[in-house]
Amino acid sequence: MTHRTALCGTTAFLLATAGMAQAEITGAEVWANWQSAAAGLGQTLTPGNETQSGDTLTITDLQISMPMPDGSVEGSIAMVEFVDRSDGTVGITMSPSYDMTVIVDPEIGEAVNVALQVTQEGLTMVASGGDGEVTYDFLAPSMSFGVTNLEVDGEMIELLAEGVLTDMDGKYVVTEGDTPVVTTQFTAANMTINVDMNEPDGGDGSFAMALAYSDLVAESAGSLMMMANPEELSMLLDKGLGTATSFTHGPATFEVNFQDAPDMFALSGSAATGEFDVALDGEQLAYAFGNTGLDISMSGSEIPLPEVAFALGELGFALLMPSSPSETPEDFGLGITLADLAVSDMIWSMIDAGGQLPHDPATLIFDVTGQANWLFDIFNPESMMEVEADMPAELHALDLNSLVVAVAGAELTGSGAFTFDNTDLETFDGMPAPTGSIDLKLVGGNGLLDSLVAMGLLPEDQAMGARMMMGLFARPGDGEDTLVSTIEVDGATGAVSANGQRLQ
Repeated sequence: MTHRTALCGTTAFLLATAGMAQAEITGAEVWANWQSAAAGLGQTLTPGNETQSGDTLTITDLQISMPMPDGSVEGSIAMVEFVDRSDGTVGITMSPSYDMTVIVDPEIGEAVNVALQVTQEGLTMVASGGDGEVTYDFLAPSMSFGVTNLEVDGEMIELLAEGVLTDMDGKYVVTEGDTPVVTTQFTAANMTINVDMNEPDGGDGSFAMALAYSDLVAESAGSLMMMANPEELSMLLDKGLGTATSFTHGPATFEVNFQDAPDMFALSGSAATGEFDVALDGEQLAYAFGNTGLDISMSGSEIPLPEVAFALGELGFALLMPSSPSETPEDFGLGITLADLAVSDMIWSMIDAGGQLPHDPATLIFDVTGQANWLFDIFNPESMMEVEADMPAELHALDLNSLVVAVAGAELTGSGAFTFDNTDLETFDGMPAPTGSIDLKLVGGNGLLDSLVAMGLLPEDQAMGARMMMGLFARPGDGEDTLVSTIEVDGATGAVSANGQRLQ
């Protein structure tokens, strides 16, 4: 989908801003950079003791604190050493494990206290650079985290939750300044996440989840101020700050099981590849995710089959839109892809026991781009309260780049483009007057209607009504059972026509 180019461009620009300075640096300067980066994230680093002995700066009993809405995050690292090396870099070693606590205590809702332990045995980290920009290269054979305690409103919850990353290799760059920036590049061979929870007080309910990913690659770049102050997002975007993240993975598996007698639900599956991208700055918000080679199966007490199984060749979603109000049109886009959806024979046996329909995989592709502008600040709650409910934005242009709907032997395709006159809200009852056309083509539509009537799923009179409607809007095209149509709209006169025949 073309909207992803904005994500790639933003990420590349932000990564390019972090140069690879090669100046010499000392352990004391790296420790100062840590503190600067922590402050940019709203964290406080409080050492129990700082000791300089020769080329080694040792920090002991390091306490980490970060406030967040309705709570805080607290951590403790027993020891961190910064060792000046002969090549002008600094080696960093840390305790092989450390503890963290997440406390959430809202005015309304449950109070939650989560204790975590992070383990990173074998981690090696080297800091280089200087002059306000420090690069940290790191390697780790494995890194894991686990929940050691969970309390909800003071009640202990029996929970096993752990995650493991293996063969980690990456770097991050911290650039100091009025608006500190951090960029990261990271790979890992595998990641696993396992959660197993039982109902409190000896109940029969249980929940289990297992996720496994391979060939992970992640990149991110952005202002630390944006990460630390999401509630001030509107103001930070006005300052020109931005952030971008991309993540891809190779083969993955997932499994979820829930039981609360007599109810149960099970979900399992796999994917060949996956990706996730998001970028935000003062001009645009871009978001996209996708998977290829999906195989999914479900079963449960509320599902009227022993198992529901289906496969997807590709699943994708992409969104691009302006992030700030403007008096001039800005680009936007929306893309949805569900390609080669194939369901199991068990499902087909319920729908089409006689085999009268083609069981070919189904596809839905929808890709539109255009231009529009917000009339209010979507990241400012006060601005959202002031906007008129019927006019949050102005639509100026809309291009249907691709429409594909293919199912049971029939296929509808289309493309077209429209412009909109926002000064004319009367011709089309409050909608900006559109001008443009859309071309549509339907192959196999009458054959599908015949099959549905033969199967008893569609009454003959309704099928006749559908054929009459197609005859009104469409004309025969090249090929058997093919209909085409061109729908035109003239915003100046309000005329709507199909294949040259005026409908309105």
